Amino acid sequence: MTDLATPDTTGDTYLRYRDDLERPRPDEEEIIDKIIAVLRRNNERAYRTYKRGVRDAHAKSHGILRGELVVPDGLPKELAQGLFATAGSYPVIARLSSTSGVIRSDQLRGVRGLGIKVLGAQGPRALPDDDATTQDFIMVTHREFLFADAHAYLTQGMPTAWALARLSDPVMQFASNALAALDEKVLRRIHRPLPPTLGVFVRPTTHILGDTFYSSAPLRWGDHVAKLLYAPSSPEVVALQDRPMNAAGVNALQDLVVDFFATHSAEYELRVQLCTDPRVMPIEDATVPWPESVSPHRTVATIRFDRQDPYTPERRAFGDEVLSFNSWRGLDAHRPLGSINRLKKRVYEASSNYRHDVNNAARVEPTDISQLPQ
Repeated sequence: MTDLATPDTTGDTYLRYRDDLERPRPDEEEIIDKIIAVLRRNNERAYRTYKRGVRDAHAKSHGILRGELVVPDGLPKELAQGLFATAGSYPVIARLSSTSGVIRSDQLRGVRGLGIKVLGAQGPRALPDDDATTQDFIMVTHREFLFADAHAYLTQGMPTAWALARLSDPVMQFASNALAALDEKVLRRIHRPLPPTLGVFVRPTTHILGDTFYSSAPLRWGDHVAKLLYAPSSPEVVALQDRPMNAAGVNALQDLVVDFFATHSAEYELRVQLCTDPRVMPIEDATVPWPESVSPHRTVATIRFDRQDPYTPERRAFGDEVLSFNSWRGLDAHRPLGSINRLKKRVYEASSNYRHDVNNAARVEPTDISQLPQ
């Protein structure tokens, strides 16, 4: 039997990437077909509600940012992989969002999202018919994915999503507050906190620019396998970590982002956690935490955003209606791995196709940062 891990030059042991690391269920494609059919009905329902097509996840944005990703010189060999193999800088477009497929008030608790689009990524692509030169990373504020694989998403996630999409904001607010009170006053005192699928709805709403975002599911990291983390690093955004939102209005997060970048710049670190052992850090089960004690996150790049207006009407329209983000749009060296990512491969494309078709919107994959409106 082949050894799954090979030591690198530092003496640490990291899993070597191989094409046979993934182990799909025999019926996975049929499961994904069923999920796409349900999500298509959700897309159609949203179109009737909003009179336009919206994403079936990350429907509401809070800012479209222009930035720069900088890869430093001298990264260790195990980190200097793919896009990060050599020092350099790349233009970036980032979209901050809430993960719901329904456009809701920002006062509601929940998971926030971040789409990062790196321009100028040269090299073999994850998808053979993709001729773009961008690298997308999609991240959320929940460290592990809420469902292990596509089957769990179909049987557990889809019924929940169907029900939540039909609740009004006041009902969602009431239910979230009730769950938070139950968790804090009862369950945690008896050491039985809410399961993660409910826990995301009691997470306090914090300032989105101080949040840490995670890839949740693994991806190829050149010769290795990794998960990603994006965290505040400059003082102004570090100060916002865990800070309650403390802003009124249905678009409070948008207001916070616009107000911040009117007078401040911001810098974040992109960090990777390399897999050491697939038995401890599995590829196919996205709910299992990868322990920091075994392999800590390590910085591979910084992303800087200068002062700007991140939500002009033209920029919002470009980020929401024209752009699409798909973690499979990128280099083969960073190909997404595991069942949840194979699900996203088809779901994201189907959703994007529907949205652009009904909105009669061009699909543009930018080649130059000047294409992002001021």
